[in-house]
Amino acid sequence: IGQKVMKGAAKLFLLACLVELTLGWRQNQDTEFTFLLPAGSTECFYQTTVKNWSIGVEYQVIAGAGLDVGFTLISPSGYRLASDFRRSDGTHTVHPTEDGDYRLCFDNSFSKRSEKMVFFEVIIDSGNDGGHEEWADVATPESMVDYKLEDIRVRTTGRTGCGL
Repeated sequence: IGQKVMKGAAKLFLLACLVELTLGWRQNQDTEFTFLLPAGSTECFYQTTVKNWSIGVEYQVIAGAGLDVGFTLISPSGYRLASDFRRSDGTHTVHPTEDGDYRLCFDNSFSKRSEKMVFFEVIIDSGNDGGHEEWADVATPESMVDYKLEDIRVRTTGRTGCGL
């Protein structure tokens, strides 16, 4: 019985690893950043991405008079892809048509006295879901894994619970 239990546990472990690997196959890059934007200035950040992926940018002014900034997302060739003027928050998603460094600029030039604290998140997504739909039929529901683990406990200890 000991070897059968070990083989069963090893199979469950491999299945769990396979499910994690499959669901985690999608290439996402999330970056979060909070910075102080001085009065009367503009700060730019650069994010490298690949053609046909997507760039999502979400920002929020979390401190400072007026709670507002300007925002611009510019392509590597200099095209303005998204912009806001004097907003407290914003969300933009674009699908790049060229590889390169995309510029994210936050503008506080209209404010002569008030610095702003700005939080932003950039999400780069390859759009490749790693065949998630194909694996959905193969993956074992979590409740089934719990059942099998409980079954292993019963077989090895002769009782239920955490008596391993």
